[in-house]
Amino acid sequence: MALNEEKRIEVCAITDSTIMTEPTAFAGIYLFHITIGDIGTKHSTIFTVEHEEHRLTILYSGICPVLKNDKLLITGKMKDGKKAGIQGEVMKASCIENLDTGDVYHK
Repeated sequence: MALNEEKRIEVCAITDSTIMTEPTAFAGIYLFHITIGDIGTKHSTIFTVEHEEHRLTILYSGICPVLKNDKLLITGKMKDGKKAGIQGEVMKASCIENLDTGDVYHK
């Protein structure tokens, strides 16, 4: 597949998804040696699918629960995995449809 080209693939998940939370910003008020505030967060989901007889890592910016053996229809762009610390190509998903549950996740 060509990098940065939008693709739509029908695949089967071979791992459960992992949902990661990372802080993005802190807003607070320092008042009498106490800081009151809130930390903004960003969620990302990562899982692996079987595609064209090899494993493909899927990255999704948001919460997308996937279980092993779920049938999925994924739309996204192929990217080089180096920025994410993954050897080879990954797919950055913009839409994930779980064909088993009917759930659709769209960014």
